[in-house]
Amino acid sequence: LFNNLASVQIDNGTTPYKVFLNDELLFETMSNNIDVNVKHGDVLQVKTAVECEGVIEKKIELLESIVAYPNPSRGLFEISIPASENQVNIEIYNVLGQLIEAKNYNLNSGRIQLNLSNKPKGMYIAKVCLEKPITLKLIKE
Repeated sequence: LFNNLASVQIDNGTTPYKVFLNDELLFETMSNNIDVNVKHGDVLQVKTAVECEGVIEKKIELLESIVAYPNPSRGLFEISIPASENQVNIEIYNVLGQLIEAKNYNLNSGRIQLNLSNKPKGMYIAKVCLEKPITLKLIKE
């Protein structure tokens, strides 16, 4: 999974393959390599021409790929958030677990800029408040 593109490679099965996204037929193909644009929460299915061969099914979990970079940094972090929202709330905690900042950030092409330049050196925890909250360790040099 890269850039919201899911790739499926099929080793055996009877062609043509039918590719479904959220129970909607997208296309049929004879190719063993299938690429589909997906969003978080989508369900991707690939069915062969013969029903008894089974179905490949995958629920897309893009939120596992939330990353902060560069990390460590001197204070400026970019956080990549593959979410459909336009805004996301991020809470910053110090190493003692104290909330030191909570702010809504606008997503720009799936990324936000986080500035900890005015904070002391050390480790911070960024809690990205989505449907399923994600925490990231940030190191400020």
